[in-house]
Amino acid sequence: MRIAFTVIGNSRRSNYLNGDTLRYGGGGGSGTDSSSIIVAEYLVSKGHDVVIVTEALEPQLEQEYKKMGRVYIPGNRIRNVVYTNLNFDGVENKDFDILVNSLWFHDYKKLPIKVSKALIYWNHMQWMYGSQEIMDYVKENNLTLGIVNISEWEKTMTQGTVNTIKNSIPHIKQTLIPNPVMDDIINEVLAENPTRKKHKFIFHAAWARGGNVAIETVRHLNFPDSEFHAFDYLMATHHHQDPFFYLHDGVDKKTLFTHLAESEYFIYPLYTPYQDVHKDTFSCVIAEAIALGAIPITYPLGAVPENFQDYCVWIDFPESADPEKMQNEQLSKDMTGIFKYNIPNIVEKILYLENNPKVKEELRATGTEYILSKFSANVVGKLWDSFLKEFN
Repeated sequence: MRIAFTVIGNSRRSNYLNGDTLRYGGGGGSGTDSSSIIVAEYLVSKGHDVVIVTEALEPQLEQEYKKMGRVYIPGNRIRNVVYTNLNFDGVENKDFDILVNSLWFHDYKKLPIKVSKALIYWNHMQWMYGSQEIMDYVKENNLTLGIVNISEWEKTMTQGTVNTIKNSIPHIKQTLIPNPVMDDIINEVLAENPTRKKHKFIFHAAWARGGNVAIETVRHLNFPDSEFHAFDYLMATHHHQDPFFYLHDGVDKKTLFTHLAESEYFIYPLYTPYQDVHKDTFSCVIAEAIALGAIPITYPLGAVPENFQDYCVWIDFPESADPEKMQNEQLSKDMTGIFKYNIPNIVEKILYLENNPKVKEELRATGTEYILSKFSANVVGKLWDSFLKEFN
C-alpha cells in the first residue's frame, strides 16, 4: 500500500528537519512523532510505500537551523521512509491508498494528493481535533474512516465523538493499538551496560509537564551527590534561566536513553507551571524510562496506570482532590493549583525507596522485559500491518 503519515503540530518542534533528527533526536521528538517513525519503518519492511509528512519550519527558525548546520531536505529518504512537508516537496508519487493523521487535522483541502481507500485518524489526545473536518474529508473523497486508539482510557474519553461521527459515516473501522518504543536503541544502550548512579534523577518531556516540580523536589531532597538531568522534547530554542537547571536541548535519543539507564528515578509529575494537569493517553516517556530501569515517580492519571501499574511509584493526590474528577474531567485552575503544594509527597516517596532498596529493585526487576514484550516495534508494527489489511 501507498501510505502517507502526517505528523502535524507546531513547526517550532525542531524534529521537523529530516528523518534522522525526527527519529534519533538532535531536536525535539515527542512520543507522537517517534511512534509514527517506528510504525512507518516497520511497514516499509513489510513492503508498504510510506511517506512521513511534517509541517514546514517557520522561515526565521529555518535560518537559525541552517546556521547550526541542520538543514531540512524535502523528499529525503532515510531507512526507506520518505520525509517531506505539507507541500509534498520532492515526492513524485502523490497518490496514496491511505492517509494516516496524528494530532491536528486541518488544511487538507490544500494538500496536492489523492487518497483512494481510507483516512485513518491516529488519536493521541483525550479529545479529537477537527472531527467535522475529518467527516467532510471522508465524505468528499468517498473513503472509509479508520480510528486507532492508543489506550482504553483514551478510547473512553473520545468515544462520544466517535459515536457522533458514526451517525454520519457508516463505514468506520476502529481498533486499539498502543504506541511503540524504539527498542533497537534501547537494546543498544542496555548492551553497553551504563552504570546506574546513586541519586541521579531525570526529568524529560515538555518543560511544561512538571519540570519546575521536579527541580523543587530535588532541591528539597538536598542529596549532596545528586545529579539532575532535564530534557525538553519540544522547544528547541527554549532555555531556562534557573542556574540549578540545565536544559539538554537537541540531545539525540541514544544520549537521552543512556542518561535514563544511568538514573535511578524519572520524575514526571504532570503538573505544569501554567496551573494545568496533563493526562497522557499512553506515555512513551514512561515506557522508555521503565525499559531503561529508571523508576517513574508520577500521578496515576490518564492511561499511565492502565499500561504501567506495576512499574511506577504513585504520587498521592492532595487531600482536597477528587481522584475521579482528576482522571476524567477537564480541571479548572482552582483545582489544579493544589498540585504545586504536593512536592513533599514526592520527596517522601523517593526517600522511602532510598531506605528500602529491595522494594526499589523489585520495581525495576522485570520492567525491561515487560516493555519490550508489549510495545516493541515488531509487536506494535504487526498490529498496524494487520489493521491496514482490513482496508484492502
